[in-house]
Amino acid sequence: MEYIKWNEGLSVDNEMIDNQHKELFRLINDFYHGIVSKKGKKAMVEVIDRLEKYMHEHFNFEEFKMKMANYPELDAHMKEHKEFIDKVSDFRTRFEEGRLLLSLEITSFVKEWITNHIRISDKKYIEYI
Repeated sequence: MEYIKWNEGLSVDNEMIDNQHKELFRLINDFYHGIVSKKGKKAMVEVIDRLEKYMHEHFNFEEFKMKMANYPELDAHMKEHKEFIDKVSDFRTRFEEGRLLLSLEITSFVKEWITNHIRISDKKYIEYI
């Protein structure tokens, strides 16, 4: 069962970016399944690694496309990306240090951020690229 499910209402009408967003959803679902199945710390760190790596790749791709299109809200969009990356990085650090238990609350935060970011911020730039 999927925790976060892609739907066409999330499409930004760009196949490449939509496919990247779908991959982010798959990684978030892997994260969720790791939590509910109580995977060990090592397995969860590997899932977080994959999620962080892919977020960086996707955000860099989006930002490159926006730069090339002279998107007027680029700085604000990049700030949203950075704040999210910093939050996930903080989750990772606290988890690795034993100061944070991975929970559905964290998964819910990631799910809400991603879906709201796509629905609002990403849909704004698509007409420029």
